Amino acid sequence: MKNLLKVTLVIALAAGLTACKKNVKDDANADMTMAGTTTEMVLQETTVTEEEVETVQASLGVVHFALDKYNLSAEARKIVEANAKAIKAQTAGAPYTVVVEGNCDSRGTIAYNIALGEKRANEVKAYYVRLGIPAANISTVSYGKEKPICYENTQSCWAKNRRADTILTIN
Repeated sequence: MKNLLKVTLVIALAAGLTACKKNVKDDANADMTMAGTTTEMVLQETTVTEEEVETVQASLGVVHFALDKYNLSAEARKIVEANAKAIKAQTAGAPYTVVVEGNCDSRGTIAYNIALGEKRANEVKAYYVRLGIPAANISTVSYGKEKPICYENTQSCWAKNRRADTILTIN
């Protein structure tokens, strides 16, 4: 996740540094009226470095888990398989990274949920590796109960928060 933040900051910095600039031939003549003035167009050649290449980021299918579980259900496996196909199709030889984010519902201690979120993320990562996604391209992070998508104290809401999100970044 730190690398993703660094890449995003580098891209934002590069975009800011390469912003359009105004070319004024003579500031003293800038106040002249439009009558009788000419406009000069200046073309500037720029080169794009690897750090300035736009990064494309996509969220893929979300895998949900049962209460206090990190094993993949048959439905979860289908989602991971579809994600793996999408990753292979979208990257087509381009450099990429995959981040699997493990999440839990709001019940339980912070330490317990961080550990459970990590197990969920690692389980999804292991299945991606079995499906042919290189382990070197996949990182995991556990947010425990810190990134809920639903805030109600109901069974259906808690079920939505017990998940693993997959984020694909194509460089």
